[in-house]
Amino acid sequence: MLLITQANQRPTPVPAKKGLKSTPSADFSDKTKNPYYNPSLAATVTSTTAAPRPRPAKSLQFIQPGKFINQANQLRARQQLKKLKQEIKESVRRAGMEVDLDVSDKSIKKDPPPVIEWWDAPLLPNRTYEDVHTGAAHQRLESTDSLVTLYIQHPVPIQPPADPGAPAPRPLMLTKKERKKLRRQRRLELQKEKQDKIRLGLLQPEQPKVKLTNLMRVLGQEAVQDPTMIEARVRREMETRKSTHEQANAERKLTEEQSREKKKRKLEEDTSKVVEVAVFKITNLSYPKHKFKVDMNAQQLQLTGCVILNNKCNLVVVEGGPKGIKSYKKLMLRRIDWDDIPADETPAEDGPKSMDTDEEKGPNRCFLVWEGEVKERAFRRFRFNTCESERAAREVLARGRVEHYWDVATAAKDEELSLRQPVL
Repeated sequence: MLLITQANQRPTPVPAKKGLKSTPSADFSDKTKNPYYNPSLAATVTSTTAAPRPRPAKSLQFIQPGKFINQANQLRARQQLKKLKQEIKESVRRAGMEVDLDVSDKSIKKDPPPVIEWWDAPLLPNRTYEDVHTGAAHQRLESTDSLVTLYIQHPVPIQPPADPGAPAPRPLMLTKKERKKLRRQRRLELQKEKQDKIRLGLLQPEQPKVKLTNLMRVLGQEAVQDPTMIEARVRREMETRKSTHEQANAERKLTEEQSREKKKRKLEEDTSKVVEVAVFKITNLSYPKHKFKVDMNAQQLQLTGCVILNNKCNLVVVEGGPKGIKSYKKLMLRRIDWDDIPADETPAEDGPKSMDTDEEKGPNRCFLVWEGEVKERAFRRFRFNTCESERAAREVLARGRVEHYWDVATAAKDEELSLRQPVL
């Protein structure tokens, strides 16, 4: 029995594939048999294929907007130019000027250059450039009536005609806690920036601030070897740092004059637009201590006004900025103790002689009669005026056209004024 395995099997032959016909039949190109044949469209037959050559694909192209409008405008311009040339030719022919004219630059007659330029004429006395070589032009420049001087005329600066921008927003008012937080953050950022510069080598590292409390922690083994010398050195460094700190504080400290000017600048206020006024009514203003406080505080706060001393009504009128008026109101209504008058105190010589005793008048009090805003000041300075009668008091106030202050103060009763006093 014959054993058949894959090793001794013969491979079965695969039939070859039939290729396409390389040439068309004879009837294909015969017009009698193929009426649709066109020799001009005959495909080029190769040995491998009889299919026609594929047609190349064209990309999609869009016409740009305005293309044909530009072409039409160019065509109109050419037609217009052609028409204009024809009209010029006809006009020349009618005028009998058919001869070509020479319009080149050579045919135009030019004036000869001037002997002296117009910008040099005022500087040359004899109107020739020989004055430059002879020195006459130099003498002309150095004369008193020379047009050329060493001074420069600067035009007056004028603001450009533009609308003013919107006013800058007011800074946000922060609380004391928020201001401390911002200061702490700002100092932390500066310290971090300084440490970064030290790491990069831009700044020298600072010497450690050694104190007696951190002596062993900072110096370590060096402090153990010679503690007496190290302690003396640390004390010297501490004294040096203290003296440097005190010297820096002394340099920053303002002198008495600078401190006085600083306080004065803080009290200065702009009253060119609005002036605030406060009118006070006092029961008894005969005590010199009270007079001194009323006068001195008004001068320190740069307030103007007057004081009317009268038996019927003691009137105080002050005018100035809002800060000064606010401080003066606190002084008159809260700080001064008007009942603090010694029992044996007699009225001042320049004050009016009161016919009534303190027991009859009751407690000494100060009332705010009126406060408001006016356009300008009515007084130039702050002064006291002793008036024996109401007419004299009105005459003093009439100098500033504010005699109505007296009418309001005398008409108001103490009970009514006490009910509408501000809370300070």
